[in-house]
Amino acid sequence: MRQARLAPALLVAIVAVSLAAQEPPKFRGASVTTIRAAGDLRRQIVSLDSSGGRVWAGYSIPISSARHVEICCSYRCGSCSLDNANVNIINVSDDDFAGSAAILYRVENGAITQIRPLGSCGVDATGARVYWIESVDPRASIDMLSSLAKGSAPITNRAILALSLHDGATDALIDLAHYGERSRVRSDALFWLAQTAGEKAAAALRNAVDNDPDEEVRARAVFGIAQLPNDQSIPLLSELMRTHRSKNVRKKAAFWLGQINDPRALKEIESFLRQ
Repeated sequence: MRQARLAPALLVAIVAVSLAAQEPPKFRGASVTTIRAAGDLRRQIVSLDSSGGRVWAGYSIPISSARHVEICCSYRCGSCSLDNANVNIINVSDDDFAGSAAILYRVENGAITQIRPLGSCGVDATGARVYWIESVDPRASIDMLSSLAKGSAPITNRAILALSLHDGATDALIDLAHYGERSRVRSDALFWLAQTAGEKAAAALRNAVDNDPDEEVRARAVFGIAQLPNDQSIPLLSELMRTHRSKNVRKKAAFWLGQINDPRALKEIESFLRQ
């Protein structure tokens, strides 16, 4: 199993993951009502808060075997609370981890105020009303989360994280990385793009290094390139280290190249220093 390198600032704890395909979380202490997806997904979800109180709505999405990010629940921690926003993340690449994840939304006063991507273990939801939505089209979920990521700041980072779980969300993440109005949105989209690997992700990260107007976003893009598989990251970082017009980018590329435990990375640095 190859475990991806994740930014420490994004982690509260790293846990092992076990996903049960298509199973909802095991809600404890909640009143759960199962409904079917109907019409516009976002409109359906916000309409569920008709009588006030503590209302959550959620559904299951498939996760590709190429990447998995698990939030809060695992067989080690046993259960989590819907009201506890602590994040536990692991990102792995292994065919044995194919399955699903749940995306849950807190609905208050006709608006989505929290987003919780969860696994399929126990969830303490005491006192909550939970609506479990069946037959949600993953494309509708991608569209809704993309829209939420462009909205109010408190939920944009969770919207992007939840979006990154979806198989087929690469184009949506690239759109946010290119056109997100806030630098934090572009930065988060670039980070999760790096976890998807692939030629599209690499091209988007390289484009951000050259063209994003915010220096911090450009730095995050260089870090994102370092998260790509070594066959992609080493030549890209070497190119940036040698040729980029920005001294800051060149320094960061050299730093991250030096963090890669691969003889090819060391060879590139030695070659550069002999120039």
